[in-house]
Amino acid sequence: MKIIAVGKIKKKYFLDGIDFYKKQISKLDIIEVRQSNIEKEGKDILAKISERDYVIALDIKGMKYDSESFSKKLEELKLNGNDIVFLIGGSLGLSDEVKNRANERLSFSDFTFPHELFRLILVEQIYRAESILLNKPYHK
Repeated sequence: MKIIAVGKIKKKYFLDGIDFYKKQISKLDIIEVRQSNIEKEGKDILAKISERDYVIALDIKGMKYDSESFSKKLEELKLNGNDIVFLIGGSLGLSDEVKNRANERLSFSDFTFPHELFRLILVEQIYRAESILLNKPYHK
């Protein structure tokens, strides 16, 4: 599983939080794409995705799940042999080309979040999803 995100995390407290959850997830790679214009970011993102990847674009207009449903979705994708890739856009979002490549769009809220905070939220939710699948007490 991997996250491809536009921009770099600069604040130590976000880095610490992301690192905390990332260490507890079975396998998660985070790839940063340099922030520029939306078309260039899109090309850079697409260059890091393979044809076999199941791509989930984070988009405010995407599908919403609760934690249990998100966990089941990830389990289903893994059981089907999918390599899961989450995409987090920059301040202008994701290009249409990237959105069109996505297998699905996912929204965590109708709110807009700073990308640094959202990356932490996503990593925590991936950890929570794994905890649910493994019946760990974290989710409670």
